[in-house]
Amino acid sequence: MSDLPELITQAADLKSLVRRVTEVGRLAIDTEFVWERTYRAVLGVVQIAVSDDEAWVIDARAVPSLEPLFPVLLDPKIPVILHGGGQDLEIFSTLMGAPARAVVDTQVEAAFLGYGLQVGLGSLLERVLKIRLRKDQTYTDWTKRPLRPEQLTYARNDVLHLLPMHDQMREELAQRGRLAWVDEELERLEDPARYAPPPDEERYRNVKSWQRLRPKELAVLRAAAAWRERTARRADVRPGFIVSDVVLTTLGTRPVTKREELRGVRGLSTGTIDRHGRGLVAALREGVDCPEEEWPEAPPRVRHAPMPSGLGALLRAMVQAVAEREEIASEIIASAREIDVLGTLAHHEGEPEGLRVLEGWRRDLVGETLLRVARGELAIRYDPGQREVVGEPVKRGSRR
Repeated sequence: MSDLPELITQAADLKSLVRRVTEVGRLAIDTEFVWERTYRAVLGVVQIAVSDDEAWVIDARAVPSLEPLFPVLLDPKIPVILHGGGQDLEIFSTLMGAPARAVVDTQVEAAFLGYGLQVGLGSLLERVLKIRLRKDQTYTDWTKRPLRPEQLTYARNDVLHLLPMHDQMREELAQRGRLAWVDEELERLEDPARYAPPPDEERYRNVKSWQRLRPKELAVLRAAAAWRERTARRADVRPGFIVSDVVLTTLGTRPVTKREELRGVRGLSTGTIDRHGRGLVAALREGVDCPEEEWPEAPPRVRHAPMPSGLGALLRAMVQAVAEREEIASEIIASAREIDVLGTLAHHEGEPEGLRVLEGWRRDLVGETLLRVARGELAIRYDPGQREVVGEPVKRGSRR
């Protein structure tokens, strides 16, 4: 096989590639993009492989459209294998108007085999297939043309070994009886809500420290943040390049009514005021004039009773013991936040909602035990022979 992959720049060649993918019935995919300044990611190339010796690099700047690729990405019968592909999936969801189907993220598979929660591709390939990649083109500009030979080789190698690595890990997952666990986790990658952008009117919730503002101030912030989002979209720049979060929250608490008053706001450049001052002031006035009944609600300030001393450490130790026994990443079982919420709310009526550790395979594995321990219904001990935490019912009258 040549060191250089076939570079696809014509629609006919892309359609031929899609026919080959359909014939094989699965594909590995990766992308290279630039997203430092633009509102949305600018795709440079898309890499496709159907085996460990068939790979292509699609020049996304040259082909008329990537639409011929969409049917195979949306076909639930054609697995789409990638690694750490959150941004790739977001890009394609935006382009296609729907999330890719039958997604398999090898980073997720690796977490269930003890390789860590977010292991990098290079490290994983070296540990699973004993293949070492050169990562010398990571920060190259993938929008500049012509593409250099070393860029094409780098792009091909990032996708070429995904299928054999996936096959090997999938076999090990099957041997360990964890395919159902992984598949449950992978289903989340197809949830449209995961990739749906919030309405402009809700963008204020993404502004740092928005929770500190009162409802009247939030009305101003809401209008200003929505204006910033629309302006950034039109200018094709990141919203922070229009106005920073710090400036938005400052103006939310101390709105101005005239453009000249913006010159006294720290963090606003003269150029920004000249270009966007009128629009920003208009947005601030809109927020100030918002009737009280339409003000956003302030976020609830929930103050829970502190977790009993030592309970958090106990619950974390239980999760860690199970993770070591099962040889999976402890973070994929339960996050530190989930453990804190569980320990704090376990004694409330009902049970805590929205905690993944109390759902599906996680609940069966350890979640139910964590809940009962936090409620004082189980005493636990560690069995070194079985390498597991053992729960024993607490006798009535023995709880204090």
